[in-house]
Amino acid sequence: MKQIHTALTIVLVLSAYSASAQSDTLVINNPHKVTIISNDSLQRVIVNGKQGDDDFNYQNTIRLVDANYESHTSISRDHWELIPSVRVGSRKDDEQDYSNVISAHLGIGFTSPTHADDRLDFSTFKSLELITTIAQWDHFVDRRRRNMLSLGLGLNWRNYCMTGDRFFTKADGSDVTVARYPLTYEPKFSRIRIFALTATLRFEHDFGHGFAIGFGPVFNYNAHASIKNKYKFLGEKHERMEKNIRQRPFTIDWMLNMRIADIPLYVKYSNDDVLKDGGVKFKSLSFGLYL
Repeated sequence: MKQIHTALTIVLVLSAYSASAQSDTLVINNPHKVTIISNDSLQRVIVNGKQGDDDFNYQNTIRLVDANYESHTSISRDHWELIPSVRVGSRKDDEQDYSNVISAHLGIGFTSPTHADDRLDFSTFKSLELITTIAQWDHFVDRRRRNMLSLGLGLNWRNYCMTGDRFFTKADGSDVTVARYPLTYEPKFSRIRIFALTATLRFEHDFGHGFAIGFGPVFNYNAHASIKNKYKFLGEKHERMEKNIRQRPFTIDWMLNMRIADIPLYVKYSNDDVLKDGGVKFKSLSFGLYL
């Protein structure tokens, strides 16, 4: 009798899903695990994993009320991940949710400095930023996994590039200033590069339907900085490097990250000057993709 009851439940599940999906067909190839939970008033079918997606989850619950039934269906959305994550802790057999995840992330974007004087003609789309979050601990604070607190450690490279007739240089071997190339020089670019060790603290809320928003500080220890100038003189290519340019050792960025239609974006702004007091002052603004 119980087998008949279970078979009837599966038929009702498929019928309910078919009706709600308006003739759409759900095909789950090579499910990893199928669980059927039964009691006097409830039947629940859970499918974990499918071909090509270990995180896929399908659930259908039927509540039996006399001769009628109420059906509820949930399907995890299809998604892609460039960098895999690792679940931490344990879960119940009939659940797919972990409260803690260890993940890694990669960001690539552009810098567009602000509060710069008229001598600084930055070229935004030649000024790249690279973010690598080597390890990030994500803690979901609710059972629906809509609210997440993250702590990450990583590395950051930022370039601030000019392509006009001016170049960065160290005045008297100390503070950075700006000079103009001689007329006999053919400038290519002049850039400041900052390398930093980073620690990120962020709170994120997932609104569903591919939209989420997060915000928090990024603490930077700016361990290294340099100037690189590239130009031609009498048809020959030349490069000039200068180090120890007195970058500000500790800065704080405020990072806003968003997922819009599942496209991961970020914007970062720092109210700190990139360099210590000297002949050149500007603040850092950057934006791009954060995967």
